[in-house]
Amino acid sequence: MMALAPLAATGQAEDIRTREIVAALDPEFLQLVRWDWDLRVIFYPKNHPVLGMPDCSVNGCVRGARFGRPLCMGCELLWKDSGQSFEDFIKVAKGRMLGVRQQPCRVPDCQRPWKTSTVALCDAHHRQRVDTLKLPLEEFLRHPAVKPRESLGECEVEVCYRQRQYARARYCQAHHLRWKAARRRGETTDEEAWRRTESAVNANREVNLRGLPERVVAEILYGLQARTETGSKTWDHFLRPLCDHLRADGAQSLEVFADPAKFESLTRTKGMRSVVRTTLVWLTRLGATPESERHKDVWDLHVFTGHGGTLDFTGISQSCLREAVKIWAYDDLPRRRGARPHTAVQPYVAAMTRLSESLRLQRQDGGEKPAVLHRGDIVAFCNRLAFLAENGTISARTRSHMVRDVALVLTRIRTLGLTHPGQVMEGLPADFRLQREDTPDEPEDTEAGKDLPDAVMRQLCDNLDVLEQTAGREVRVGTELLMDTGRRPEEIRELPLDCLAQDPDGSPVLVYDNFKSYRLGRRLPIGKATAAVITGQQERVRTLFPHTPVSELKLLPAARKNPRGTKAIYSISEGHRTWVDSLPDFLVPVTVEEAGEPVTRLLPFDKSRIFPYAYRHTYAQRHADAGVAPDVLKELMDHTDLKVTQNYYRVSQERRREAVDRVVALQFDRHGTRVWRQAQSLLDSEHVRRAIGEVSVPYGVCQEPSNVAAGGQSCPIRFRCVGCDHFRTDVSYLPELQAYLADLLRSRERLRSAFEADDWARSEAMPSDEEIRRVRRLIARVKADLGDLSVEEQAQIEEAVAVVRRSRTVLLSMPRIGQPLPDVRPRRSA
Repeated sequence: MMALAPLAATGQAEDIRTREIVAALDPEFLQLVRWDWDLRVIFYPKNHPVLGMPDCSVNGCVRGARFGRPLCMGCELLWKDSGQSFEDFIKVAKGRMLGVRQQPCRVPDCQRPWKTSTVALCDAHHRQRVDTLKLPLEEFLRHPAVKPRESLGECEVEVCYRQRQYARARYCQAHHLRWKAARRRGETTDEEAWRRTESAVNANREVNLRGLPERVVAEILYGLQARTETGSKTWDHFLRPLCDHLRADGAQSLEVFADPAKFESLTRTKGMRSVVRTTLVWLTRLGATPESERHKDVWDLHVFTGHGGTLDFTGISQSCLREAVKIWAYDDLPRRRGARPHTAVQPYVAAMTRLSESLRLQRQDGGEKPAVLHRGDIVAFCNRLAFLAENGTISARTRSHMVRDVALVLTRIRTLGLTHPGQVMEGLPADFRLQREDTPDEPEDTEAGKDLPDAVMRQLCDNLDVLEQTAGREVRVGTELLMDTGRRPEEIRELPLDCLAQDPDGSPVLVYDNFKSYRLGRRLPIGKATAAVITGQQERVRTLFPHTPVSELKLLPAARKNPRGTKAIYSISEGHRTWVDSLPDFLVPVTVEEAGEPVTRLLPFDKSRIFPYAYRHTYAQRHADAGVAPDVLKELMDHTDLKVTQNYYRVSQERRREAVDRVVALQFDRHGTRVWRQAQSLLDSEHVRRAIGEVSVPYGVCQEPSNVAAGGQSCPIRFRCVGCDHFRTDVSYLPELQAYLADLLRSRERLRSAFEADDWARSEAMPSDEEIRRVRRLIARVKADLGDLSVEEQAQIEEAVAVVRRSRTVLLSMPRIGQPLPDVRPRRSA
């Protein structure tokens, strides 16, 4: 094979765009593929994480295998059809080697190619050895009569760079045989036309770009370079048919495939279409700037932020309004944080698209003239949103948000000066705006209620192995971390490999970035079981990518286009949704009314409510149920506003009232006597009392007026509640009563031991036997009454207790010793 010339100057480019593409080619990449501007052939390297094509494992096969695969494509198909084991198959020598590059004759300094790989000599030397000297090959090579021969020249097929093998032939051996076959079949008689259009000989690990225009050559090289940098594998059998297609059509640029009809003609392979599609994207980005991109109707956000995503303004049909929204978006984008800023801007564009749709449908001029718009058009828009919400096209929450989003954009259009003379929205009337009263009320509890019931969480945890089988290890680990930590999906997805740290006391913490609020390096206390999940994943990633620095690795690396492990998985949601939909129905206890009586039935849970973000709400609810203070929960949720945290676990008044009704039915006084409340008037007063007429104490409530007025800080008997007639407790305080009894017993035993204290202090601190008896009697009575209920009634009480406990005011009146956060990791096997 002819020696590769050094990299030539790229001044051959004939137009500005071609020179721009050539200038963007990385010299290191060109060296990687051994590119020569004279030869114009791409040679795939053997060892490269993206382009690499190592040798096939079959004995005697020299074809390249896809990196990470043991066999070339041909041998892989033969092995699957052979029925042999892999070990037996690779031992059998391959008889015919296809796709081997032309090699020089073994005679030193001979410039002619060998006849075949078996002969290893050019045709002249082979005849000399066999017919004249009749010597073995090694003796023949040392014989003094053997002289090197001059080259016969290149094959005359336009795209071929191989050497001719016979003095009387005009082509290389492969093309010589092709021409004879074409004439025999009667396919062509015009030899000159055949030489111009015939394709190259497909050699192993190479792609021939000869015969293509300079522009096309530069575009293919740049596309291959861009795909390689992003980790996309581009096999040689993707590019060869593409090059043949371009030669046959005489295409002058890949941009011809921007035409959908032309693109649809690429039907040979999915990989070929993918190469064209991504190459066009990268060519479009080459030379693009935010200033040039802003004038398009579909923005590629990679130009603005370096990350993927688009902003599509084509739904806004009015040209003036569309340009105004584009100006607003161009002004707003720099204020957005995170890797996907378009997710914050797109809802506003969607809302303005709805406004555009309303103007187009309800105005004779289609809303094209800003100066004639008026308040009536705003009313028509609001009515249309109400209609869409009524027929289910959009939700009530979406309707409310769209009104707010349109109001904001219209206000910004004015503050940006776009209504001034000479601007795109010149003369827009002042009454074309949304007022505060135009915004419909947002549905209550839009955030709360997204937590998942315990029965659903248990079933999900029991099927995590199925998730790993269907979606992969990374999606499973990501889902477990979502369950355990309550972080946002993007925060878990982008975790670096070294995300696990320790507090000074040795407790594990998760180090993550809050992209939404741009708070980096946040630390979240986690349990040891959660830390074990992270440690196991870290070991797996280090095994998969041993040569990448730890600081560059992701905890959840993508399986594709990620040769170094530096890219995170694109999404957890897709694999998670497939998994949830494949599981059996989630049966949860639901209270329904039958014959006027409440009855608990096991009914299917709506699977559409099981999505990754729901684990964040469930995390908040678990901690709230465990008694974590709201201010502490705010820090755990990484919120800056306590009101936002309260939205994650608040209980509606209707649901709380129902729960209070059930719990109050099992209320007791200090003697353990059940306080019956059957009249509705008493129940009504009970709700008022819980709001303003009582104060929390460690294991119940106090109704003594002066103590209530003092916020629980004016108890004359020092919280000996079981000896006070103003004390009430109910079944929801059973855990606190049991904990208080255990604390009394521990204190008594400790004071009876060799505890050093003055007698009066010991006597004052010693729990009385009567107090212990009272607490024991209260616990026994609560349990006894609870045990008298039916199974369905007990289930209803348990649900009511959970509701009451999660909405209970945090105790402020009793001093407490700081305790670690409760371990509320969902129950599942290791």
